[in-house]
Amino acid sequence: MEQPRLRFSDVSLLLVEDEIESREMLARMLSLNYPGIRIYSADDGRAGLELYRQYQPDLVVTDINMPQMNGIAMAREIKQLNPDATIVAVTAHSETAYLMNAIEIGMDHYILKPVNYPELFRVLDRVGEKITLRRLVAQQLAALRASERRFSTIFQATPDLLSIANLANGKLVEVNEAFLKVLGYDRDEVIGCSSDELGLWLDPAQAGTLLVELAQKGAVRDFEVRIRAKSGQELEGLVSADSIEMDGSPFLLTLFKDISERKRLEQVIKHQAQHDPLTDLPNRKLFMDFLALELAQARRNRKHLAVLFMDLDHFKQINDTLGHAAGDLLLQSVAQRLKACVRESDTVARIGGDEFNVLMPDLAQADDVATVVTKIMGVFQAPFRLEGVEVKVGTSVGISMFPADGDSSEELLQKADGAMYAAKQNRGNSYLFYNSEINARTVNRQNLERQLRQAVDRGELELLYQPLLNLGNGRIIAAEALLRWHHPDRGLLLPDQFITVAEESGVIVPIGEWVIHQALAQVKTWQQKGYDLSLAVNLSTREFHQPHFLEQTLAALSDTGVGAGTLQIDIPERAIMDNGGGSRQNMLRLTEAGVAFSVDDFGAGSSSLQRIRQLPIAKLKIDRSFIRDLHNPDNLDVVTAMICMSHSLKLRVNAVGVERPEQLELMQNYGCDEVQGDLIGRPVPAAEFEGMLPRTATGGALLL
Repeated sequence: MEQPRLRFSDVSLLLVEDEIESREMLARMLSLNYPGIRIYSADDGRAGLELYRQYQPDLVVTDINMPQMNGIAMAREIKQLNPDATIVAVTAHSETAYLMNAIEIGMDHYILKPVNYPELFRVLDRVGEKITLRRLVAQQLAALRASERRFSTIFQATPDLLSIANLANGKLVEVNEAFLKVLGYDRDEVIGCSSDELGLWLDPAQAGTLLVELAQKGAVRDFEVRIRAKSGQELEGLVSADSIEMDGSPFLLTLFKDISERKRLEQVIKHQAQHDPLTDLPNRKLFMDFLALELAQARRNRKHLAVLFMDLDHFKQINDTLGHAAGDLLLQSVAQRLKACVRESDTVARIGGDEFNVLMPDLAQADDVATVVTKIMGVFQAPFRLEGVEVKVGTSVGISMFPADGDSSEELLQKADGAMYAAKQNRGNSYLFYNSEINARTVNRQNLERQLRQAVDRGELELLYQPLLNLGNGRIIAAEALLRWHHPDRGLLLPDQFITVAEESGVIVPIGEWVIHQALAQVKTWQQKGYDLSLAVNLSTREFHQPHFLEQTLAALSDTGVGAGTLQIDIPERAIMDNGGGSRQNMLRLTEAGVAFSVDDFGAGSSSLQRIRQLPIAKLKIDRSFIRDLHNPDNLDVVTAMICMSHSLKLRVNAVGVERPEQLELMQNYGCDEVQGDLIGRPVPAAEFEGMLPRTATGGALLL
């Protein structure tokens, strides 16, 4: 972390953000990571522009959407004051218009909210390098005019491509090392040759234009050109040129700044603006452009054209049961199969969610569409393999035809959409032309649900307990209750083998009620024996949102005689983001009673720190995937940022999955409050857990 700080020594930064909490958090994190930086803060673009005029900071970090003057307008004004100003956008807006505006005015980087601080710091590290180089070039130019000896040293050290040519004959008399390295020449290959002889200019007319502009203005700045390296590689860049005098003769000093990567990124952004990022298929806008073009061709050539509107059957069920990652994988697989089965002239597009469009132009007759549609339906016959699970998926397809069903893009798409809905109502997995649910579960899943409903009564469920270690005093302070199912046929099942079915079917609610009663009763027994322990219980999203959650929790505490301060409820990140008004009120009432809430598997989902701040959360439990890969510097940066941000929000932090001594040492060194994992203690039955706990009257069992 020391290298970035050195880059930001004696650097000033203008921070423009209208939300005070976000502004303060950003300022605090920047100050922590870059101790030498000077920060000027403003709450809107107008105030930010005034501060920029007053202090001329090296770097601007700004939100986009603000009152008075937005970030785009402010950046445009700043670029007029200083075209070389470095501006980084930090905003929640990812719309194409914002991205294109940011590129147009010359913003250097674009970071989306919620802020991923390791990513922000990596961007700022690169900005620090840019600022350092900019200062170096400024020093070099000053030295150039001061001393010929110093000029030579600086000339060679400059990272951009520098050359000096005789204005009379165009022959190169000097080039720097960057020129030779980037273009792939040896010095003796270029000295004494002209750029024409080397074939540097892809468009020789640009060389003439540059000389004309130099003669008219005395200097050229940021003239965009394309040149060719010795290997034939094409480079895009900005040329600045000055006429200088050497030994009484005029020479041309040229600086070429390579912007090939920036241009490549611009093309990437333009591609992303027209394509779905998940499947890389054309998006709705590009599909409509293609449709308008093909309609014009069909009218001119008197050909037929078909528009297909497709919707995957029961996609939400797959998302809910297998998770969004599996849902994304399904969409990608569908896209690949569709592209493989249509004609080369057809266009497949994803227009949102689980909806796809297919454009079939140049049909000699309407009946030709049936052949392709049959092939499309056929690609859904084979199951999709999603993260080790084979899933059978169907699709409902609606078809509209030009010219029979309409003459405009909007009309054809609307009628294909209507036909698709009619096909879906006809039990799905079928297609319908405009004019004329898959709801199956596997036998295994049905049996699992039935057996789950009987598991509590049959005594097949068991709770194991895993210790939570306080790193401050080295004591076991709590036990986390973990559910296991002794399946009559399949043996011991872990939660990930049955919880999904339990959640979707609703069986999780009575199971969860059994879990909290059993766990509280066990903790009460331990407390009566003199063990001062808290209890952590996991809740699923469905349990958390079920209407009787508050009453059942309070009843369990009352029935077992355990104080509310003993209970810690771990809820998943998804529950935080889906939290409605009623669930929030339940949390507040339980918190007032003494119950503590933790966010489980933090970092694995997409929860918002702003959302966490709005809820009575006491602790964040870092997902085990981050702890497992702490040897990865990026993961370590993320974990330390989580700990830092959590503590700044006055939240405790628990690292889950500590299995090796070096992981424990890292968590101690970085200020983590609690850890749990196999290194501390594996999940074990209550009697075995009790053996870990030498009796103490003041606060848990001493472990370290």
